[in-house]
Amino acid sequence: MDELTELERMCAEVAPASPHALASGRSRLLTATRTSTTRTPLRWPRIAVTGALALTMAVGLIAVNVTGETPNQPSAVAAAAVLDRAAEAAEAKPDPTPRDDQFVYVKEAQWSGAPGSTSHAYVGERWESVDGSQAGLKVEHGKRVVIPPPEPGEFHILPVRYTELRTLPTDPDELLAHMRGLLVNDSDEGAARYLAGLLSNPVLPSDLRPAAYRALAKVPRTRVLQDVLDVTGRRGLGITWEPESEFGGSEMVLILDPHTFAYLGTRHTYVEDGGRDGVAKGEKIVDWVARLAAGVTDTAGAQP
Repeated sequence: MDELTELERMCAEVAPASPHALASGRSRLLTATRTSTTRTPLRWPRIAVTGALALTMAVGLIAVNVTGETPNQPSAVAAAAVLDRAAEAAEAKPDPTPRDDQFVYVKEAQWSGAPGSTSHAYVGERWESVDGSQAGLKVEHGKRVVIPPPEPGEFHILPVRYTELRTLPTDPDELLAHMRGLLVNDSDEGAARYLAGLLSNPVLPSDLRPAAYRALAKVPRTRVLQDVLDVTGRRGLGITWEPESEFGGSEMVLILDPHTFAYLGTRHTYVEDGGRDGVAKGEKIVDWVARLAAGVTDTAGAQP
């Protein structure tokens, strides 16, 4: 039996538990079994995110108890094997293909705050024009807020509109080279970060999502974390990357379903560098985003 199959078997045999119970149990287990070898924390540079990762909508509440960094070790399961399974799953069940006059829909839960605090995740919905020619819509605090079409000349390092995503290469090697070309320095970590951001899009061209997973598999020092929770408490496999020497203070984890290998969301841990309302400069912060639904609609405000 290969290691990935064994991991799936173990996940299937364990009944889901609450985030608090899981964190407490893992802490006790690690205390009892810890050896003299300790893990160096993985750190990622903090980046600004747009689109789906920047949702702040709030129409529903999900309680979440943030207990700090998940105390698990990078697994021995090869990240390439997990990402290849994810690519195969994306090929077997591709994203829908929208028309230019339609809207991309996403429903997500998001939470941001200091580890150890108890608060609530916010759930919201968003509709974005496929070609950017129409006004979009978001639901925020129970209110409908119109998203105006993008300004002429508006620029994003990573494409966000579907018509722009169509222009990206779908060969994994070419896609990885393209991501490296967006960076000032040829950085493995930066390329991985961009690919993770690309995969966070709710709808991608059918060949692009598998290519992005396979491109990620080619990034050196890619690791798998077992039993990572998303903001809703779903258990998943975490994909992350060991830090490069010039970076520090930040870690990003892409969370996949351990059985279907579908995208569940992201967890971004960083140190606040500027300070903001309720958060002091230098305080550790966790941003969590979990995808709850995605699809294509004919009109903004309609369900897929």
